[in-house]
Amino acid sequence: MIDLPFEVGALYHRGNEIHGLLGGQRQGGISTPKDQPFIIAFTGEAGKSHGYEDFWDDERVFHYFGEGQSGDMQYTGGNRAIENHVADGKRLLLFQMMGRGKPYRYLGEFVKQSSYLRPNTPDTSGALRTAIVFRLVPVEDGAFFAGNKVAEPQTPYKTLDSTVSSRLIEVRNKQSLFRRRLLGLEKQCRLTGIQDLRFLRASHIKPWAACTSGDERTDAHNGMLLTPQADLLFDRGWITFEGKGSLIVTSDLPADVIKRLGLNLRQGRNCGLFSEKQASYLDYHRSQVFERRYQKSLDPIDDLMGELVGSVT
Repeated sequence: MIDLPFEVGALYHRGNEIHGLLGGQRQGGISTPKDQPFIIAFTGEAGKSHGYEDFWDDERVFHYFGEGQSGDMQYTGGNRAIENHVADGKRLLLFQMMGRGKPYRYLGEFVKQSSYLRPNTPDTSGALRTAIVFRLVPVEDGAFFAGNKVAEPQTPYKTLDSTVSSRLIEVRNKQSLFRRRLLGLEKQCRLTGIQDLRFLRASHIKPWAACTSGDERTDAHNGMLLTPQADLLFDRGWITFEGKGSLIVTSDLPADVIKRLGLNLRQGRNCGLFSEKQASYLDYHRSQVFERRYQKSLDPIDDLMGELVGSVT
């Protein structure tokens, strides 16, 4: 197996760093390098202009729309390449578009599980057609981010009570689904602009333990991307945001800490507009977390150990 220089979550320029290494067409959503054991697929907001949008389902399977801007999609070209990539001995690599002129985020290697036809899908002109959608699963379902708020057990699952073990696995799966869905909504840290996932965390707006349903816990709109320092401030309620993006900082945050963190915590600075659903979750954060959670902490030393989600036990 050929070792690739790509790290999941890192950013790469399409021209010289992706195609310069692997070859293939430098335009379009699916690239098929000649005489190379790879297929390169690109996902992102550009697909919306052609009437389709890739998404993660509840089973953590990625639904990827095939290529073809008008008329019914056909199992030819890039679509055929993905459909038959396992039989053809080709590895499928997935990158996320970050915007015009910007580098692409590597999401990892995937395998086509199956495909299906989706009728009544608009094409570029708005006319209805039949689209091809591929069900893709990651080869390695590893962590995308710098940290994971669900603590890992210190002993193998087999040594745990079966109920606790099953619950831990369920929590980890839901956390993974939440993180993956969040990538389709948020591209960078709200405070620093960092886009490389290796230095970011997927932060819930309404805390995991406070969510009333699994849908809230896996809802991408119940989250944002933050660096670890910013995530800690937001999670503990030292900072919050208005729905239109204005930063709110508690007066309790020590000036010395603000200085040493090196973050721009200017009161009222605009950190980007939130979606309507995100704004709704932020209403909860401002009323129930901001200036409340850190005041309820009785033992900061215990907080350093991190949180094992309350619903696990």
